[in-house]
Amino acid sequence: MVEVKQFILGEMGTNCYLFYDEGRHCAIVDCDGDGSEMQEFINQQQLKVEAILLTHGHFDHTGAVQKLRETYHCPVYAGEKEQAVLADPKLNLSIMLGEERSLHADRWVKEGDCITVGSMQFHVLETPGHTEGSVCYQVDSYLVAGDTLFYSSCGRVDFPTGDMNTMRQSLRKLAALEGDYRVLPGHERTTTLQRERDFNPYMQ
Repeated sequence: MVEVKQFILGEMGTNCYLFYDEGRHCAIVDCDGDGSEMQEFINQQQLKVEAILLTHGHFDHTGAVQKLRETYHCPVYAGEKEQAVLADPKLNLSIMLGEERSLHADRWVKEGDCITVGSMQFHVLETPGHTEGSVCYQVDSYLVAGDTLFYSSCGRVDFPTGDMNTMRQSLRKLAALEGDYRVLPGHERTTTLQRERDFNPYMQ
């Protein structure tokens, strides 16, 4: 059974997620801020962090990643087409903070890859549009959407490497998935895929 814990972290109010199973195997998906709130929960629950998964490379989804990687000695996964965004402060928008952050994943993933953490399987879906290398992860009954799909909306496409036509293709791809999923977005409220199929104007 997959359990998920949501944290709202950082200056941008980013939704960051902890997934863990009955064996206490744990994966982090995106993490901003200093990571301390998430670490406190990990310690309380005696979780074993084995992977950090990134939906994309913007600073508000990666701020605590290096600290957590060093703390838990676990690999960071990201979409293989997101390498430039992660590495370039202008593309990952950290330069907007007056900082220059650069990050390199340990393992690059692509469409159809599956990341196994304990009994959990995170299936990779390439969903460019918000950035050129954005990905979503489907695990159990959840769809971790990053900044691709929001409640009645979608991610911005006016940042570097964003593109509206590509975003629409990615949203159609998600709409075509079989069944329903609990959608865990990168910001704001959670939703369901069926609800977005029915009411989200960007998925029509």
